[in-house]
Amino acid sequence: MAQSSARHVVHLFRPQIFYLKSKNSVVLRIAGVVTGVTLVIVLILVGELTPLLVILNPQNGVERNAQNLVISNQSYSLPGLLHKVTVIQDVNGVYHIYASDDHDLFLALGFIQAKNRLFQMELFALTGLGNLSQMLGSSYNGYDKFWSMVGAPLTAHTDWQRVLANATKNPLDNLTVVALEAYSQGVNDYIAYAKRQHVLPFEFKLLGFKPFNWTPVDSFAIQELETTLEFGDDALKFALLYHVLGNETYALIPTFSPIQSYYYAGFQGAPNAYVLRMSEHTYPVNSTLASLAHQVLKEWDPPPFLPFAYPDTHSNEWVVSGNRTNTGKPILVGGPVLSFSLPAIWFQVQLVDPNYDVYGVVLPGAPVVVIGFNRYISWTLTDTQAISSGTFFWDQAVKDGKYYWNGSWQPVTLHVINGFKVNWTNLGPILAQNGTNALVMSWMGNLYSNDIGCLLEIMKAHNWEEFRSALRAWFAPFQNFAFADNSTIADISPAFYPIFNSTSGLPYNPGSIMPGDGQEYISGKIPFDMVPQVVNPKAGFIVSSNQRQVGPAYPFWFGNTMTFSPGFRAMLEVNYLETHPLVNVYDMMTLQSKNYTDYEAALTLPYILKDLSNSSDPLVLQALKQLRGWNYEMYANSTAASIWFFTYMYLFNETFITFFYKTGILPTYIDVFNVSGMGGSFPKTSGLSSLDVDLAHIIITGDAKPFSNLSLSTLLSRAVTEAMVHLKSYPNFTWGHFYGFYFPSILGVSSLSVGPLSRGGDYNTPNDASGGGPQSNWPAGGQSWVMVVSMENVSNSYGVYPGGQSENPASNLYSNYVSIWISGNYLPLYFIPSANQFPSSLIMDTIELW
Repeated sequence: MAQSSARHVVHLFRPQIFYLKSKNSVVLRIAGVVTGVTLVIVLILVGELTPLLVILNPQNGVERNAQNLVISNQSYSLPGLLHKVTVIQDVNGVYHIYASDDHDLFLALGFIQAKNRLFQMELFALTGLGNLSQMLGSSYNGYDKFWSMVGAPLTAHTDWQRVLANATKNPLDNLTVVALEAYSQGVNDYIAYAKRQHVLPFEFKLLGFKPFNWTPVDSFAIQELETTLEFGDDALKFALLYHVLGNETYALIPTFSPIQSYYYAGFQGAPNAYVLRMSEHTYPVNSTLASLAHQVLKEWDPPPFLPFAYPDTHSNEWVVSGNRTNTGKPILVGGPVLSFSLPAIWFQVQLVDPNYDVYGVVLPGAPVVVIGFNRYISWTLTDTQAISSGTFFWDQAVKDGKYYWNGSWQPVTLHVINGFKVNWTNLGPILAQNGTNALVMSWMGNLYSNDIGCLLEIMKAHNWEEFRSALRAWFAPFQNFAFADNSTIADISPAFYPIFNSTSGLPYNPGSIMPGDGQEYISGKIPFDMVPQVVNPKAGFIVSSNQRQVGPAYPFWFGNTMTFSPGFRAMLEVNYLETHPLVNVYDMMTLQSKNYTDYEAALTLPYILKDLSNSSDPLVLQALKQLRGWNYEMYANSTAASIWFFTYMYLFNETFITFFYKTGILPTYIDVFNVSGMGGSFPKTSGLSSLDVDLAHIIITGDAKPFSNLSLSTLLSRAVTEAMVHLKSYPNFTWGHFYGFYFPSILGVSSLSVGPLSRGGDYNTPNDASGGGPQSNWPAGGQSWVMVVSMENVSNSYGVYPGGQSENPASNLYSNYVSIWISGNYLPLYFIPSANQFPSSLIMDTIELW
């Protein structure tokens, strides 16, 4: 109870003075900081934080940190600067950095970001380098071992060495070296300053950990964490299902969705015969191989501090051409769904020098705008979820330190990473071995990819041609890049998408385990001109919200329904844009953050109502009375929304969980296939996208075979009855009692977290996440940055992320954006070309660096 009250206090005090601009604003900020200091002391006394004496030390404790928060019009002398840099913090807390050259610009960014997020940056860098136990203790040894085993720390080091070696002859790499070396110096300048002034983030003092000097390798470690957006175990799960079900697996996990009709990059039509044959040509999975796959799945331990990859990620992006907007110019909309944390994953900046004038969000530890706009273009990203998430597995023979490939035995390469011994074959790291059978992983995240350099080029781009050219070097993670300029809309999904070939003719299905003896191999990648992409389509809009990008006629294997989002969000967005021929910025903000229509409900509920129309069951009749008048909106105050959700979830269980027990998948693999509907919206479950597609198809066709021999009416009656019995156990079962969002402290301290806070939406709406309580399964992820950019004038753009610019819980900028985000509102994004032109009414603080 005490923790809950403390959490509530955190939520209340932070935003209270944010928009005040009176002469008393500094006094009010001090009052907020004092409240924050008091809160931290209370947290220590209730036992969540230690040690107390260190924190209360007046020379270097939390009081000293608080004093550092309220200094305005600051000035710092930084030894590496070549010229003076002016930094303006606007009234929304966003930093605008004005410099004379690239070196000074990125050095200043490093200093400013470290001033606000140093602990988060170092935590993420240690995570990316597999050294988390150095900071947090031996309980993280398992994660460090796993992350070292997959090769990410090694890749971070080798990527930087390659960039450094090529800098004199490769302009992209040279750009990267300039930015990263200056940025690193800026971070280290702040560390030196903070040590002298005793204002290091209090987390370092709590943990007894001294910050390390930042290097470009640390920024590449952040890139490796980002690459885990393409880091999946779907192929291992498919292999286990195939081991049990054989060819019946293809009914459970079809290659192509039976309900998707919109593909942003085209290729509608009949399935490509070669691709379909390949998808249904799966390598035999015997008991030994199944055991290895199960072992790896049980040990799968991705980064614990990883807002980059929220489970069953489902982001949103669309772009509308000028002939469909009220201004005659394009509008771009982005909403990447990632995990939530306080501090948040994003940090807002505007960067200005003679080469750059760009606004957007950067990651902690990486000096590039990932999503944003400049004076000429705007862009945003979503995950492609394509081609097995860029992670492939092989059954390879290994014995006596050698692996078998193409008729001969070759020596295994031993890497010692963070003290862990990792054996690699030509295909990648060995994850598990039984006798001579080894399970080997090829992960596209271990390919060289200078994403930082690509984004630096994008930040300077003037048009589609320059933007597209910058992405030729982008290999991983697999992302959809939506684009808009003054007259062009486009989307492209660049990456190293492998092409698989076989010496014996037809390759085996890459969505399962493949033979690793050389008969199947990666022969190259899909050519850049053939990756999914479209420019100025006739429809006048593009939607790319994790649905499959290319239709069945695409000539390359691109994954199956297990990988992609079911597509209901994309269907909603397409339907809206088709039926609204003229839109404005406010329409797009409403669609992104306040449209709670569940499109799967709109597709399937008419069939459900028809199937149950003859029921005489009292509980079913009560449910039907509510559902018949429902408009498919998942509003927080709707009881019909709750009935729909729980009916769907129990129908999922009646259909698939029963099938899994009948076939022996459960309980044998309960630790792998403890699944539920809508992306795993029941507590302590996971999602399997293909099953949500299957269930919608079952409802529409009225046929549950081969998963159940019962009629759909019988299955629905059971599901509705279970749903109503469950809901009637609550005095109030409006949807807001089951769905909302939670914003956890990055270290899991509940009293420094915010929420849960109720809000409308569900897995199938733009305001989306997997979850559906009650109170034990509040989503801790969602649209992590909502942005709407008008190309008529990019200064009339809007955005917000749920968090704040500061990582210090004693700051009123720690979580002040949460209340704005949760209400579905936005902040204006002030895009000011120079410090001299910045309106004084919009300035919170000015910082001079010299």
